[in-house]
Amino acid sequence: MKGKGIRIEGVSKRYGEGDTAVDALKHVDMQVAPGEVVGLIGPSGSGKSTLLKCLGAVIDPTAGRMTLGDQVIFDDGWKVRDLRALRRDKIGFVFQAPYLIPFLDVTDNVALLPMLRGIPNGEARSKGFGTAHGAGCATPCQRHAFTALRWRAAAGSHCTGLGQPAAGNIGRRTDRTARQ
Repeated sequence: MKGKGIRIEGVSKRYGEGDTAVDALKHVDMQVAPGEVVGLIGPSGSGKSTLLKCLGAVIDPTAGRMTLGDQVIFDDGWKVRDLRALRRDKIGFVFQAPYLIPFLDVTDNVALLPMLRGIPNGEARSKGFGTAHGAGCATPCQRHAFTALRWRAAAGSHCTGLGQPAAGNIGRRTDRTARQ
Protein backbone atom coordinates (compact mmCIF):
# COMPACT_ATOMS: atom_id res chain seq x y z
CA MET A 1 0.00 0.00 0.00
CA LYS A 2 1.37 3.40 -0.90
CA GLY A 3 0.82 6.86 0.59
CA LYS A 4 -2.94 7.36 0.59
CA GLY A 5 -4.01 4.94 3.31
CA ILE A 6 -7.57 3.61 3.40
CA ARG A 7 -10.63 5.39 2.06
CA ILE A 8 -14.17 4.06 2.47
CA GLU A 9 -17.02 5.91 0.80
CA GLY A 10 -20.71 5.07 1.15
CA VAL A 11 -20.07 1.43 2.05
CA SER A 12 -23.21 -0.53 2.87
CA LYS A 13 -23.84 -4.17 3.68
CA ARG A 14 -27.31 -5.69 3.67
CA TYR A 15 -28.09 -9.25 4.67
CA GLY A 16 -31.27 -10.77 3.26
CA GLU A 17 -34.04 -9.22 1.20
CA GLY A 18 -37.45 -7.62 1.60
CA ASP A 19 -39.07 -7.38 5.03
CA THR A 20 -36.41 -9.55 6.64
CA ALA A 21 -33.42 -7.55 5.34
CA VAL A 22 -30.91 -6.31 7.91
CA ASP A 23 -28.62 -3.37 7.17
CA ALA A 24 -25.38 -4.11 8.99
CA LEU A 25 -23.67 -1.05 7.44
CA LYS A 26 -25.38 2.05 6.05
CA HIS A 27 -23.35 4.44 3.89
CA VAL A 28 -20.14 4.33 5.96
CA ASP A 29 -17.47 6.92 5.15
CA MET A 30 -14.01 6.74 6.69
CA GLN A 31 -10.44 7.68 5.89
CA VAL A 32 -7.34 6.32 7.61
CA ALA A 33 -3.92 7.81 6.89
CA PRO A 34 -0.87 5.57 6.43
CA GLY A 35 0.50 4.62 9.86
CA GLU A 36 -2.63 5.82 11.67
CA VAL A 37 -4.21 3.45 14.18
CA VAL A 38 -7.99 3.55 14.45
CA GLY A 39 -10.23 1.77 16.92
CA LEU A 40 -13.81 0.88 16.04
CA ILE A 41 -15.96 1.12 19.14
CA GLY A 42 -19.59 0.13 19.46
CA PRO A 43 -21.97 -2.38 20.98
CA SER A 44 -22.26 -5.94 19.78
CA GLY A 45 -24.06 -6.02 16.45
CA SER A 46 -23.19 -2.46 15.45
CA GLY A 47 -21.23 -3.49 12.34
CA LYS A 48 -17.59 -3.31 13.46
CA SER A 49 -16.69 -6.82 12.32
CA THR A 50 -18.78 -6.45 9.17
CA LEU A 51 -16.83 -3.32 8.21
CA LEU A 52 -13.50 -5.07 8.81
CA LYS A 53 -14.61 -8.10 6.78
CA CYS A 54 -15.73 -5.88 3.88
CA LEU A 55 -12.47 -3.93 3.89
CA GLY A 56 -10.55 -7.19 4.19
CA ALA A 57 -12.27 -8.61 1.07
CA VAL A 58 -13.74 -11.45 3.12
CA ILE A 59 -17.38 -10.53 2.41
CA ASP A 60 -18.94 -8.47 -0.38
CA PRO A 61 -20.27 -5.02 0.47
CA THR A 62 -23.69 -4.30 -0.99
CA ALA A 63 -22.63 -0.87 -2.24
CA GLY A 64 -19.93 1.77 -1.93
CA ARG A 65 -16.29 2.33 -2.78
CA MET A 66 -13.12 1.19 -1.00
CA THR A 67 -9.58 2.26 -1.80
CA LEU A 68 -6.29 0.89 -0.38
CA GLY A 69 -3.41 3.20 -1.16
CA ASP A 70 -3.76 4.19 -4.80
CA GLN A 71 -5.85 1.14 -5.73
CA VAL A 72 -9.65 1.14 -5.88
CA ILE A 73 -10.49 -2.37 -4.70
CA PHE A 74 -14.30 -2.06 -4.67
CA ASP A 75 -16.66 0.29 -6.50
CA ASP A 76 -20.15 -1.26 -6.43
CA GLY A 77 -18.30 -4.48 -7.27
CA TRP A 78 -14.79 -5.86 -6.84
CA LYS A 79 -12.17 -4.17 -9.04
CA VAL A 80 -9.44 -6.66 -8.11
CA ARG A 81 -9.20 -9.88 -10.10
CA ASP A 82 -7.52 -12.00 -7.47
CA LEU A 83 -8.97 -11.34 -4.01
CA ARG A 84 -6.79 -14.09 -2.52
CA ALA A 85 -3.64 -12.27 -3.67
CA LEU A 86 -5.04 -8.97 -2.33
CA ARG A 87 -5.65 -10.54 1.09
CA ARG A 88 -2.30 -12.34 1.08
CA ASP A 89 -0.15 -9.43 -0.12
CA LYS A 90 -1.89 -6.23 1.02
CA ILE A 91 -4.11 -7.00 4.01
CA GLY A 92 -3.12 -8.54 7.32
CA PHE A 93 -5.64 -9.88 9.81
CA VAL A 94 -5.38 -10.22 13.57
CA PHE A 95 -8.43 -12.23 14.64
CA GLN A 96 -9.91 -12.65 18.11
CA ALA A 97 -8.39 -16.12 18.25
CA PRO A 98 -4.65 -16.31 17.51
CA TYR A 99 -4.83 -18.94 14.71
CA LEU A 100 -1.23 -20.02 15.00
CA ILE A 101 0.07 -23.26 13.58
CA PRO A 102 0.94 -25.22 16.73
CA PHE A 103 3.71 -27.39 15.26
CA LEU A 104 5.65 -24.38 13.94
CA ASP A 105 8.05 -22.43 16.12
CA VAL A 106 8.01 -18.65 16.55
CA THR A 107 10.20 -17.95 13.55
CA ASP A 108 8.23 -20.19 11.19
CA ASN A 109 4.85 -18.80 12.31
CA VAL A 110 6.08 -15.28 11.51
CA ALA A 111 7.81 -16.37 8.27
CA LEU A 112 4.91 -18.43 6.88
CA LEU A 113 3.11 -15.73 4.90
CA PRO A 114 6.23 -14.28 3.27
CA MET A 115 7.10 -17.83 2.17
CA LEU A 116 3.61 -18.18 0.66
CA ARG A 117 4.28 -14.97 -1.26
CA GLY A 118 7.33 -16.60 -2.82
CA ILE A 119 10.09 -15.19 -0.64
CA PRO A 120 12.81 -17.85 -0.34
CA ASN A 121 12.63 -19.94 2.82
CA GLY A 122 15.97 -18.78 4.27
CA GLU A 123 15.24 -15.10 3.69
CA ALA A 124 11.71 -15.38 5.13
CA ARG A 125 12.97 -17.25 8.20
CA SER A 126 15.77 -14.74 8.75
CA LYS A 127 13.32 -11.82 8.61
CA GLY A 128 10.83 -13.77 10.74
CA PHE A 129 13.46 -14.42 13.40
CA GLY A 130 14.49 -10.76 13.46
CA THR A 131 10.89 -9.55 13.59
CA ALA A 132 9.82 -11.93 16.38
CA HIS A 133 12.89 -11.57 18.56
CA GLY A 134 13.18 -7.83 17.94
CA ALA A 135 9.66 -7.45 19.33
CA GLY A 136 10.48 -9.61 22.36
CA CYS A 137 8.40 -12.61 21.25
CA ALA A 138 10.73 -15.50 21.79
CA THR A 139 8.08 -17.96 22.97
CA PRO A 140 4.59 -18.90 21.80
CA CYS A 141 3.15 -17.58 25.08
CA GLN A 142 2.53 -14.23 23.44
CA ARG A 143 0.07 -15.64 20.89
CA HIS A 144 -1.74 -12.42 19.95
CA ALA A 145 1.55 -10.58 19.57
CA PHE A 146 2.67 -13.43 17.34
CA THR A 147 -0.35 -13.17 15.11
CA ALA A 148 0.24 -9.45 14.74
CA LEU A 149 3.89 -10.07 13.91
CA ARG A 150 2.94 -12.68 11.34
CA TRP A 151 0.77 -10.31 9.33
CA ARG A 152 3.30 -7.50 9.76
CA ALA A 153 5.96 -9.72 8.27
CA ALA A 154 3.62 -10.78 5.46
CA ALA A 155 3.96 -7.62 3.41
CA GLY A 156 6.25 -5.35 5.42
CA SER A 157 5.37 -1.69 5.16
CA HIS A 158 2.95 -2.34 2.29
CA CYS A 159 0.41 -4.09 4.50
CA THR A 160 -2.91 -2.84 5.84
CA GLY A 161 -3.61 -4.44 9.22
CA LEU A 162 -7.14 -5.23 10.33
CA GLY A 163 -7.50 -6.34 13.93
CA GLN A 164 -10.35 -7.78 15.90
CA PRO A 165 -9.21 -8.18 19.53
CA ALA A 166 -11.50 -10.04 21.89
CA ALA A 167 -13.53 -7.59 23.95
CA GLY A 168 -13.17 -9.76 27.05
CA ASN A 169 -9.39 -9.58 26.80
CA ILE A 170 -9.45 -5.81 26.46
CA GLY A 171 -11.70 -5.48 29.50
CA ARG A 172 -9.49 -7.69 31.64
CA ARG A 173 -6.39 -5.77 30.63
CA THR A 174 -8.12 -2.45 31.48
CA ASP A 175 -9.26 -3.81 34.86
CA ARG A 176 -5.75 -5.05 35.67
CA THR A 177 -4.20 -1.73 34.64
CA ALA A 178 -6.72 0.23 36.72
CA ARG A 179 -5.79 -1.79 39.85
CA GLN A 180 -2.05 -1.14 39.53
